[in-house]
Amino acid sequence: MGTSTSSGGGRAGSPFDPEWLKPESNSTTGGGDSPDSPSEENDGNVIPDGAIAPERRFGPARSLLGGYLQNGSHDNLRGATRSMVSKGMGGARRAAATMRGVASGVGSLGEFLTSVRDGNDQRVIDWLTHVRQENLSATDLTLEILKEVIPGTGSVDDESLRNAGAEAMAQLYELYPDVDIFNLTDAQIAEVMGLTIANEICNRIDLQLGQTYEKLKYDPLLIQERRSDIREWVGAEVRVVMEKQTTKNTEPKSLAQSILLSALEVFSE
Repeated sequence: MGTSTSSGGGRAGSPFDPEWLKPESNSTTGGGDSPDSPSEENDGNVIPDGAIAPERRFGPARSLLGGYLQNGSHDNLRGATRSMVSKGMGGARRAAATMRGVASGVGSLGEFLTSVRDGNDQRVIDWLTHVRQENLSATDLTLEILKEVIPGTGSVDDESLRNAGAEAMAQLYELYPDVDIFNLTDAQIAEVMGLTIANEICNRIDLQLGQTYEKLKYDPLLIQERRSDIREWVGAEVRVVMEKQTTKNTEPKSLAQSILLSALEVFSE
């Protein structure tokens, strides 16, 4: 389910966003300028950039996740994600702003896959000619696609997004064994985008709540079973959101923003 690296959740008095995160802009947050944008909070309730996060903001979510690990109850799991997004990340809109790099990267992935299919961008045509000559395996081809789309900055966020994208492409091959990655349908491209966002949300759960796995002495097989269950549950919830959003919008950048924000709203409910 992605990286198992966990976070302490920020020191008391620290802002919701890390200092190195670039200031948000209207083009990357999915902040509601579009008529199709979800409206989880009224504008007056949106937590601004630089806002100070509450102390122990992920504590309740970790406690609820511990309950889920013990009993497998999805009530506890939903409570954990609700607290993680609402208290830990400042609400769905604040969380979407923090994760704006995910929306941007997933949108770029959707645009790139569309250009590969349509052949309407000379740079992409040149890339396609090169990789066809290489006769790459599905795994290596996925890595080449992600290298084109997600910058190799070495940051934790970019590596996490690359891993989420690679996992999404593998899942696509599982769903459609004979799929032609050079000729995906709009629905298949949306599928890759939704899967990548779902995988990134799972990575975020690991990052913010992973101390629960590390501090409590649960059987490793049980933890693996629960994490697989989380992945399936998150994936199913994001799929519902993705299918709804694709009826409103097919432009990749806007679609990625809408899927991410709508999914975070669902998990904050």
